[in-house]
Amino acid sequence: MSDQLFPDADAHVIDTDLFIAFERNGAVNLLERSTSEHNVTLLVPQRVYDELRPENLPYDTPPVDSAIEAGWVRVLDEVDYANPVVSSTMDMVRRYISAADERAEHTIEQADAEVGGATATLLEREAAESVAVYTNDVAAFRGIERALTEQGYEQQVQFVKSFDLFDDVCDRYRFQG
Repeated sequence: MSDQLFPDADAHVIDTDLFIAFERNGAVNLLERSTSEHNVTLLVPQRVYDELRPENLPYDTPPVDSAIEAGWVRVLDEVDYANPVVSSTMDMVRRYISAADERAEHTIEQADAEVGGATATLLEREAAESVAVYTNDVAAFRGIERALTEQGYEQQVQFVKSFDLFDDVCDRYRFQG
């Protein structure tokens, strides 16, 4: 395991599965500790945020809201669908996932496409020169990669498998107390 848990990137955009992996395993505190120690703020697209706040909550304050209050997670503004770079990125992501999973495009989760759209927004608006994207959904991962490559951002995007980060964080921090 490398000393560096997080890639060297200006922005860190997450899919739902990253936060859920820590939440379901009672390890959100480890994610907070690792992001704080590495000076990383996790960026959550609006639809990912919505998925992290289901209607039937088993707690008063969702962990994602506590993370936002603590400052190590930030919800991104809604993507601008009128922006051609963003809309074409999202369309390409949906088409790729549809083809890879052999599902109709209209059944693809909007959050998956929005992770790509949010990443495209950050790059296109020059709010970040480089972005790390965290997801464990292989089809979404490849769709975002292909879409952003077609937009000319292949050198500015790094992909991280969410469950690999979960394992690395738990290995590093669980035994440090």
